[in-house]
Amino acid sequence: MSQKSHSILLLSDTNPRVRQFRLTPPWLRGVLIAVTVAVLALAYLLYQNATLRIDYAELQTLRRAVEVQGTLEGKLQAVEHEVQRLRAFDHRVRLLAGMDKGRGTEPTMGVGGGIRELIKVPTAASEETGQLLERMYQDLQRLEREVALREESLQALTAYLTRQKDRLAATPSIWPTRGYVSSKFGIRKSPFTGRQQKHTGIDIAAASGTPIIAPADGVVTFAGGLAGYGRAIVITHGFGFKTFYGHNKKNSVKKGERVKRGQVIGYVGNAGYSTGSHLHYEVLVNGTARDPLKYVLDEQRRPNI
Repeated sequence: MSQKSHSILLLSDTNPRVRQFRLTPPWLRGVLIAVTVAVLALAYLLYQNATLRIDYAELQTLRRAVEVQGTLEGKLQAVEHEVQRLRAFDHRVRLLAGMDKGRGTEPTMGVGGGIRELIKVPTAASEETGQLLERMYQDLQRLEREVALREESLQALTAYLTRQKDRLAATPSIWPTRGYVSSKFGIRKSPFTGRQQKHTGIDIAAASGTPIIAPADGVVTFAGGLAGYGRAIVITHGFGFKTFYGHNKKNSVKKGERVKRGQVIGYVGNAGYSTGSHLHYEVLVNGTARDPLKYVLDEQRRPNI
């Protein structure tokens, strides 16, 4: 049996050709896996940051107790191993996040010397022992700088992955209601005047009372009456994204309310200047209206609500 797939059709006012984008279940699973990996990596990074703070405190204690030769040797070996492990982990996560720019681009602190010589130096030779302790002290300083460098790098990775996760949650990506597109984005003939006008969104024809859902996480920044649109809603999603919903029969959210992707925010109606029951839907990026069809990634044109 052939694998089920879904297609998105893009129509142009100037080009009669229909562009078709096929979405297969493996592709969608790949996106879900990528998001899941990013979230898991973020959780692990937060854990590593906490561990690094503990290691750094231990290094400060070692610095004050540098004369204790045997303890210092064991601790230095353990921290050096931990730093090497963190360096490898840092590199792997950067590759996953697409932040790695290749070898040699990130400043690193060299670590070495002092550990192997410890076994060879006679304890009776005070001058040589003093030189050895000085080298060990320098190694300890290098390790402290390495830990500080790794902590800063992991913090940068944590911030980057957090922004990526938040941006995905704030990007409109699903259909706001069940229906069909009766009027597309761009220049069209006004249904009232017959003149050419710019349509800043799309009209989705649907039965009165059909639920309207939020296409992304955000905060309701407007919910009420608006000239021409009757009952309307504006959601601010962050990262420059806003969405607008007009001609609603009923708004089920209030200004200041936080909403999640897929949450019902109102119901399709025929309020304001309208020739029939439909939803006027807009996507704005940094205040500029964009074609909402470019921000619809779900499998079905008519999602089940």
